[in-house]
This record gives sequence, C-alpha cells and structure tokens, in this order.
Amino acid sequence: MKARAWVSAAVATLAAAASGCIDTDAAVFVAPSIAAPEATVATGALGASLEARFTLELHLGPRASGPSRVAVRGFEITSADQKASIVAPLPVETATALPVEVAPGSDVTVVFTADTSAEGGTLPGEAAAALCAAEGIRITGSIEDSLEDGATPVASAVFHARCP
Repeated sequence: MKARAWVSAAVATLAAAASGCIDTDAAVFVAPSIAAPEATVATGALGASLEARFTLELHLGPRASGPSRVAVRGFEITSADQKASIVAPLPVETATALPVEVAPGSDVTVVFTADTSAEGGTLPGEAAAALCAAEGIRITGSIEDSLEDGATPVASAVFHARCP
C-alpha cells in the first residue's frame, strides 16, 4: 500500500509541474538581450556610412518585487571579441518612448535603428574595414534597471555586416 501512495504522490508532483504550477523563471532583475542585429556598410565619394537595426529584448520574471523602469545608457559596435570599439557611440533612434516599463512576468521589445549618414556623417576608413572584418562584429551596450543598482551590460551574438 505504501508503494501505491508514493506512486500517487509522484504522479501528482509531475502533473503539477506539467501544468505550469512550478515556475522556475529566476529573473528578478531585467534580463536584456539583443536580437536580430544587422548592419549595412555603404561607400560613397565622401566616405563610408553605416545603417544598422536591432531589437533590444527585456525580460522580467514573475518573482520580481515589482515592475522595472528600464533606461538605455547607450550602444556601440565592437569587434567580435569585444576588445575593440568600432563605432561609439552608435547613434540609435527608436519609436518607443524611453524609459520603458517592464512588468513582472513579461517581455518588452524595443527596435532600434542607426544611420551614420543621417546628419551627413561618414565613418573613418579603418572603421569601415573593421565593420567588414571576417571575424564579424557585435552590438553592445548597457541598460539601467530600476530594480538593480548600476548598469547591466548586453551584447548581441557575432554577426557580419553587409559590405560592398
């Protein structure tokens, strides 16, 4: 009879886990990530320019003490190993009002774009070459989470710019 009770308890525990009753999401601070990074380098008579686009994804688990207001400190493009800064600061724009509020148990996405030629600016030749390096590049930056002191760094996966 004891074996049957143990099996029933095990089945009940597995059923509770399968039904979503046990939440293992431990994100009590905002967890940022950069998704879908892309960049295009163009060359012209006056030099090179860069257009870039990426999505900042912000996740806050249900165990957080409350909502968080997230501000962006800034972004840059670095080498794949993050040892060399290539375009800093990256002049980004977004249609989303910042800072954004992230509620416990939710995700917020913010799309950013950058265009270095928007104000007639050009990139130095060495920056254009570094953006087109075979090793690839990353978009890096940091956010400020109102639930946590200090800045939280964020970096994309390595990707390759479209180059002439």
